[in-house]
Amino acid sequence: MRLLIDNGVVRDGSRASSIRAFARDHRISAHTVAEAYERLVAQGYFLSRPRSGFFISKPLVYAQHVSAGQDAAMEPDHLWQLRTHFTSRHDRLGASSGRMPPDWLDIDLIKSGMKSLAAKADSSLAQYGDPYGYAPLRGLLQTRLLGLGIHVQPEQILLTNGATQAADLIMRSFLKRGDHVLVDDPGYFNLFSNLHQHGIRPIPVPRKPDGPDLEQLDALAREHRPAMMFLQSMLHAPTGSSISPANAHCLLKLAEQHDFRIVENDVYCDMLGLTLPRLATLDQLARVFYIGSFSKTLSSATRVGFVAGAAQAVGELCNRKMVASITGSQVDERLVYHALTEGQYRRSIERLRYRLASASQLACDMLEAEDFELFCRPLGGKFVWARHRRIDDSEEIWKRASQAGILIAPGKVFRNNLQATPWFRLNVAYCMEPTLHRFLAGLHA
Repeated sequence: MRLLIDNGVVRDGSRASSIRAFARDHRISAHTVAEAYERLVAQGYFLSRPRSGFFISKPLVYAQHVSAGQDAAMEPDHLWQLRTHFTSRHDRLGASSGRMPPDWLDIDLIKSGMKSLAAKADSSLAQYGDPYGYAPLRGLLQTRLLGLGIHVQPEQILLTNGATQAADLIMRSFLKRGDHVLVDDPGYFNLFSNLHQHGIRPIPVPRKPDGPDLEQLDALAREHRPAMMFLQSMLHAPTGSSISPANAHCLLKLAEQHDFRIVENDVYCDMLGLTLPRLATLDQLARVFYIGSFSKTLSSATRVGFVAGAAQAVGELCNRKMVASITGSQVDERLVYHALTEGQYRRSIERLRYRLASASQLACDMLEAEDFELFCRPLGGKFVWARHRRIDDSEEIWKRASQAGILIAPGKVFRNNLQATPWFRLNVAYCMEPTLHRFLAGLHA
């Protein structure tokens, strides 16, 4: 019936056969026909009118197609990067995308988690959950954080709808319009958009291979008196760099000296095989909020993240979360819990880390051979930050790549004020694609 309606064989608005007549004419069960009709109603192909029967109703489908030429005509900004990140087309190679190739993530983890969830489902799934989040998952996180040297109690952990909601709750709870906050430069494009939306003023701090430029940070903190700093400590996006223990220690001393809090985003935690001390490890959550997520290694579709901090501060975040969304998704939180505890996750992450390490080595070697400068050789993860030695603005690379059917975001979209830069981000998982390799090699011309 869907095919007939989609192809215009059955006229929109016409009456469908009754359930009994259709079952009699096709010699099938009336129960089967009734179930199919209900699905067609749910999918928008049928309208059900009481005492009148079923009528054909072709669904309206809206699709927007953007050509490579149109892509090149759009001015890249933070929202442009966000849109292209989530609406990438199949006819172009997303070389700087944050997405992993579909076969790089273990979908069996989600399948086994869903089976376990379905087998153990009970009536509580029909109820609101704990505003703090599913208690067994928070208990599991308590154990995982202890492995990083971060000592927490369950009431210090709040589950959120991804890491983005965690950061947003912190902004809403502890910052006000007009406040200054320190941010990485370059940094996470959506963080900048979120801060601007709240009327909060980002103060960019140059990022170095071992973490923030502490001399610049000290001077900026003296000038602007920031209330908070947002940074990605490990496997920083977009540069792939990780903060050194010495840099982390000095940063905490500056935070204490200038009296600002720190929001440490560690969403790529499981992609780093080394157990390096986080800021939260050194600070034990006295001044630091620690944010994590499972969307990078398990599934972005589940949208489960968390924030850990001092108990009173996390309680305030929970109150803000309840006002905005009551609770999180019980289904998603339990699904993540079962996926993490089925026994396959650790082996899956080890395979992913090995694959990324191999891809990163090949990508860095290839880029240096083609006359690109590397910001650093990452300790792991999926990003490398590079520049062509003879091209002063990476927007030129973006335009030429777009014409070749490749998406390479110009580096300016990772900067708060969209300043031009020769640097740009590549996802190492795509760097050995022949199309991209030929394009990068051809930039010499």
